[in-house]
Amino acid sequence: MSRRHRVLLLLVDGERSLDEVVQLGRQVGVPRSYIDELFALGLIVIGPPVAQAISEFAAFGPDLAPTRPGGVGDTIGLGGPMGNTELAQLDAQDSSLAQARVAVLQVLRANAPVSGMVTMIRVRRVRSRAELRALLPEVQARLSRSRPLVEARQLMQRVESLLAVG
Repeated sequence: MSRRHRVLLLLVDGERSLDEVVQLGRQVGVPRSYIDELFALGLIVIGPPVAQAISEFAAFGPDLAPTRPGGVGDTIGLGGPMGNTELAQLDAQDSSLAQARVAVLQVLRANAPVSGMVTMIRVRRVRSRAELRALLPEVQARLSRSRPLVEARQLMQRVESLLAVG
């Protein structure tokens, strides 16, 4: 996990509101898109009292985007973090890539939630089929530790077939 992701996880203590976490993150140079990644991976959960803050959170806009891919101190790789809007646009352009990304993320979340976290962030950041294909050996390595090798291979075949479509 990058330093910025760890900083955000430390800020989320169950007592701070989403607004406070976003504000504190901004003060230390953490773009909003890093928070999006933690939400998408299920590492940050917003309970009912804070649910209304999601729309305010989304309104911060692109002014918090990193100045270059990956941002300073980001060691995750495969480009910089993506906000939910950019991810939705990519998914709308290539539904097979979107389905493959979702399949890989679901299996990693279920079978390697801790050891696969960096891999999940990388998968979420892929912008093309080629980038996702390049990550498949890493995904398979994570899954082979927690699942029988046959099941991991079946998932890889399913993802490969999704990526081959179109």
